[in-house]
Amino acid sequence: MNKSNVQEIYKKYFDIIDSFFGSIKHYLGDEEDSHIDLGIYIANYPLISDLILDAIEDINEEIYGFWKEHAKSIFDFIKNEDALKCLYSGDISPIILEDFVKKSALYVDTIIIPDPVFNLSLFQEQISLDKKYYLSKLIRHVFNVWKLKELVLADTSNFILVLLPINFHTIKKENREKLLDTANKKLIKYVDLITKQEISDLEKTFEFFDETTSAKKLYSGLKDLHFLPNIFHKFETFNQFLIDFNGARKYALAEEKTIGWHFRIYLQSQFIRVQEHKYFCEKIQAEPIYDYELPWFFYNYDIGGLGIDGAISNALQGERFNWISKAPIKALKVFRENNRLDYMRSIFRTGITDLKAKNDADLSLVSMQLERNLQEAFTQQQSEIAALEKEAGEITKKELPITVGGAIIGFVPYLGNAVSLLTAGRDITKLLQQKNDVGEKLLEKDGNIINLLVRSYDE
Repeated sequence: MNKSNVQEIYKKYFDIIDSFFGSIKHYLGDEEDSHIDLGIYIANYPLISDLILDAIEDINEEIYGFWKEHAKSIFDFIKNEDALKCLYSGDISPIILEDFVKKSALYVDTIIIPDPVFNLSLFQEQISLDKKYYLSKLIRHVFNVWKLKELVLADTSNFILVLLPINFHTIKKENREKLLDTANKKLIKYVDLITKQEISDLEKTFEFFDETTSAKKLYSGLKDLHFLPNIFHKFETFNQFLIDFNGARKYALAEEKTIGWHFRIYLQSQFIRVQEHKYFCEKIQAEPIYDYELPWFFYNYDIGGLGIDGAISNALQGERFNWISKAPIKALKVFRENNRLDYMRSIFRTGITDLKAKNDADLSLVSMQLERNLQEAFTQQQSEIAALEKEAGEITKKELPITVGGAIIGFVPYLGNAVSLLTAGRDITKLLQQKNDVGEKLLEKDGNIINLLVRSYDE
């Protein structure tokens, strides 16, 4: 199977999406978060939401059938691609996939996103969800991907963006049980570490959490905050996380549980997710990539640091690089179609080693080095443009007197001046060619991805 075959398969995927959601895609606004607003708006519109829920009733069956037929082919193709690949884990899809891709695709060949339609279908089957809540999530994540349909199908040497049916429950049972056992052992060790309760088995882990009925009591039982994510270091942010987490889960759980039970479920799910992510990264030979701190923290805690490629691609997702998202997505597509990825990659890698990346647990050192690298590239780019503009100006100054002189000599009717005229003509032609060459270089610099990033940075 070649890339064209895989592109045809993805066209079929988007045909399925279009058959279920094509009637509402014209309601999608131009704003970067329009997919979120559309999901909320339609889910809260009683008559319309009921009609759409009826219309998409068979989407689960359609998407299962699609991946049952094509999953192996695409998995095999992506695995065998000689490219730097990153597999996303975090939310169902990144909050704004377009921004995530803009940051990632300046360094990574192929960004792999677990298919949100497939995962939401599984999620709906496993847990009883409020239908309107499910519809809101489905529309949000469907159109988050839909916006980048042309990028999935782009004519580039490697796929920029692909979707795959990645979920813990798609792993073969024997492998899934091994991963679950590993996740639970790591959970026990972690809970023992943060509580200092000498917890040695899963039952004691469950007891510690499930009997804790208040956030304050739970927080006071966490003895070593150093091994917790940053937002858990203060009670205020810890408590707010629990409120938000429990609020999201109210759609999925019918019976009331203790606050400790909810936090235990969260921790357990994170350790399971780490094992799932590691499994699929190894399966398709990809680096892990995240877009927010919490899942990144637990992955980093488990593996103890990333190599240079994983560290750079994750560092680029930090807030200090949000300005990159101002660059138009079409420019990224052209940049990749012109095979300029190695150029950007060499800029980003300057001064960064595998050792430095692995020892930088929160990616701050890598982020600062990336910022320095970009600033140096910006300075060099601006210097080169200034030099070319100066050269163009000097050529213009030379061109004018020779053109005038040649015109005057041409009116003098004798042979010596005719020779001077021919010489002037050759000089003019040469200068015009030089000016044209400089102009082309300036156009190339102006359309260069670095110059585009300079503009995005300055806005």
